[in-house]
Amino acid sequence: MWPFSTYPEKTAGDVAGKTFDYIIVGGGTAGCLIAHRLSASPNASVLVLDKGRVNAGVLSRIPLLGILQSGVVRYHAEPNAHLRGRHVQLLAGEMLGGTSRAHSMVWSPGGRPEFDGWARELGLDEWSWEKVAPAFARIEKEIPRKGAGDLGLMSYVDAAMERVGLDDGGGKRGTQRYTRSEVSVDADGNRVSALTAWLNASVVNGRKGRLTISPGGGADILVKAKQEVILCSGVFGTPQLLMKSGIGPKDHLSAHKIPVVHDLPAVGAHLTTHILVPVMTELPLKHTLHIIQTVAILWHFLLWLFSGTGVLSSNGQWGAAFLHSDALNEGTMTVVPPEDDEKEVTDLEILIAPLSTLIEHGVPGVPCMTWYAALVQPHTTGSVELTSSSDAKSALKITLPMLIDARDSARLRKAVRFAMRLADEFAGPEVGYPYPAPLTMAPGMDLGYLDGLMDRKKSKSDKKKLTRVLPPQKDAWRTVTDAEIDEYIKRLVTGSYDPAGTCRMSLTKEEGVVDQNLKVYGVRNLRIADASVLPRCGGASISASIYMIGERCAEFVMKEDGFSS
Repeated sequence: MWPFSTYPEKTAGDVAGKTFDYIIVGGGTAGCLIAHRLSASPNASVLVLDKGRVNAGVLSRIPLLGILQSGVVRYHAEPNAHLRGRHVQLLAGEMLGGTSRAHSMVWSPGGRPEFDGWARELGLDEWSWEKVAPAFARIEKEIPRKGAGDLGLMSYVDAAMERVGLDDGGGKRGTQRYTRSEVSVDADGNRVSALTAWLNASVVNGRKGRLTISPGGGADILVKAKQEVILCSGVFGTPQLLMKSGIGPKDHLSAHKIPVVHDLPAVGAHLTTHILVPVMTELPLKHTLHIIQTVAILWHFLLWLFSGTGVLSSNGQWGAAFLHSDALNEGTMTVVPPEDDEKEVTDLEILIAPLSTLIEHGVPGVPCMTWYAALVQPHTTGSVELTSSSDAKSALKITLPMLIDARDSARLRKAVRFAMRLADEFAGPEVGYPYPAPLTMAPGMDLGYLDGLMDRKKSKSDKKKLTRVLPPQKDAWRTVTDAEIDEYIKRLVTGSYDPAGTCRMSLTKEEGVVDQNLKVYGVRNLRIADASVLPRCGGASISASIYMIGERCAEFVMKEDGFSS
């Protein structure tokens, strides 16, 4: 059974010169779902083109190790001078199934406050909660899910969250709450991606003649679409395709000597992502994912292989707190209920990751848990631009300035202080964690030691020789200064794997690229359905919203063309 059998793919030569009803360019998270929905009709033919490969090896099945696959591509934004010349790294899954093959698999859709905010503030009435909730419900029926990992750790995290005023919010999504992660993993412990859920081999074989998958593209071929072309190539690939086709900002296209087919200024603009800073606590090895860096990985591999259990069947994020920055009491760093409905749209997260993060080798010899402080609704945005019109392999110019807006800096600073407050509670006597849990990386620590750990020129052995200096401990969240937090942020801030917005949805072509039905302004029979159309980054994991975008796109197409799946 697939993935061990051969996937039924076609070469570029097999499809060259042929005509299909729908051509989907990019078999990513949304592309797989759309292809599944449209090809369910016996009267529709669908071609999926993707530059990546299927890559359905064992790493694609092990939930925790998906990021190690060969199809995972890391993009690097331009250096930020105000962040000590550091740049943001952004990830994309360039293979069938897209980034759903590599991300943390957390199923955390936004809720009513977020999408009603789209309708109220941006005029996107077709994307109110009333309109998107049925799409989420349909998707959830088809994606098996389970709880994330524990290792005897999470009950103490629960208690720390409760002590700062966070509960499950009555189970309401998209509002202030704390929840353990729910991940898209099946009963056998396998990752559930867009590929396995909607374009697996049995689906493609069962729809032979009306569903054709052609990955690994590289040759120039001509194929035709009777009805529509739907771009699903992601935050970077979709604007790149548009601009190389002459659709985009005319000045930028002209600078690259690309004939302007349609001037659309917002193509490649408005790039955004969640902004994260880690605060780390030292824990016993047995309570962290660092156990897989020991011989214990053999035991956990056998657990996964024969029973679908063990840490390899989970992910790297085991819980998350969602909150609005205005709901944090400045003096106590505890959470109070929001004053009005608009404040229910969360702009901060604290992600619980039972491992060291960001630093290439971690803190040498120290197993850690990270309290990831995240700003999820930043004001500052960036852009994606071409560097060459002729070289298909040329790098994109990605500009993603961070914390230029003072409002972003203030909110992220507050999130970091709150993460330190949580770490303090976790280590305190009231929670009852039975081991010392000192802060090992946090604002107020010795910056020379931190810079040594961050120095890419130093080897792992050299970093082990550094004199370890711990940050302040008890009540450090009270005593650390804003300036110390800012210096720490400059060194460790990064982007998440949730970029969005480069072909965003809007009511006008001046402000966006697609209308509410995901049709590209000024271009007939062309739609976009991927994270690039999201008008905002969102207060939760973007992956669920990308599935919803795909579901709604298929809904629009089927309604307009008069057929159903």
